[in-house]
Amino acid sequence: MLTALLPTRNRADHCARQLRFLRENGFRYRILVLDASEGEQAAAVRAACGETAEYRHFDPSFRMADKLASAVDDVATPFVLLVPDDDLILPHAIETALDFLKQNGGFIVAHGYFLAFAMRGDDVDIQRVIGFTPSIDDDNPLRRHYDLFRRYQSFYWGVFRTPIFASAVVAARSMNVVLFRELTVMSTSIVQGKIVRLPLVYALRGTADSHAAPHQSHPLLWTLRDAESFFKDYVVFRDAIATFIRGKRIAVPDGVKLEQLLDMSYATWLGREVDVGMINHTARVLLGDALEPIRVPPGWAEWQEPSEGDVVHPSRAGNRRYVWRKAIFRADEVAIAPHELARVELQLDAYR
Repeated sequence: MLTALLPTRNRADHCARQLRFLRENGFRYRILVLDASEGEQAAAVRAACGETAEYRHFDPSFRMADKLASAVDDVATPFVLLVPDDDLILPHAIETALDFLKQNGGFIVAHGYFLAFAMRGDDVDIQRVIGFTPSIDDDNPLRRHYDLFRRYQSFYWGVFRTPIFASAVVAARSMNVVLFRELTVMSTSIVQGKIVRLPLVYALRGTADSHAAPHQSHPLLWTLRDAESFFKDYVVFRDAIATFIRGKRIAVPDGVKLEQLLDMSYATWLGREVDVGMINHTARVLLGDALEPIRVPPGWAEWQEPSEGDVVHPSRAGNRRYVWRKAIFRADEVAIAPHELARVELQLDAYR
């Protein structure tokens, strides 16, 4: 019923740990490792696959979208899942997402809560909720598109219906930069069906650096670096989405220009990414002021000993603690049951 695609490049240790995590948690579906590593790293990734996964090697020049578009032609199952090499998608959540999609034909993607975590020696520091917005289930495709971008959170790592995923990654190949490739997958998917956010811990995002430079994945940082190229590429992206929507014969409100509607929907997201202080700083640098360059803070918090409100559970397998920070339990729109914490911890015992 399901095929997992695991893209990786020059991170053999991460890939091996991910495959071991899935194997020891009884993941029973086909896994295709899409590797663009070089030299010894490629050999190590191939060795890590063993009997757990099928290995496919690509030239290092291949982008993730290129690898996915190539591999999806070999996916014969009705559902497909993208698995990162550094973050964790929890097997129990994958099963729940798969069951939901089997029973609900109007939905094209299922996922759940995304939490940020960091390894601190023997401890697993589970810090905050980073993916929590509600399901997007309006019957109107353009309303779903607006609902996604007014509170944008990616569902790239959800369980997809295979034809939707295939059309999305093929469309994404025409975009030049990582940011617009992701947004193409999101935009073309959401106009084709509904997205469910299940009330469970679906994924844990770690601290490994992305292969993409920050300015390639964040609209403000891209604009501060080269505003002209950002807006040129934005128009190419916006026009491609408009063409896709027209090709699907999706109705547009009478008297409304589709491109303008898309611009306003995307602006609801872009507007929240604006930091006027950073723009002023960049303008002063361009004028010759001797200022320090802008530094992007890390997306995770430094280690602190557990304090009041944090929940600490000892592992049943070895010298490890699971530290659930109080921010998780105080997050709006999030309800994680105690038995869900236990299920997550049981699976994380295999992540070493």
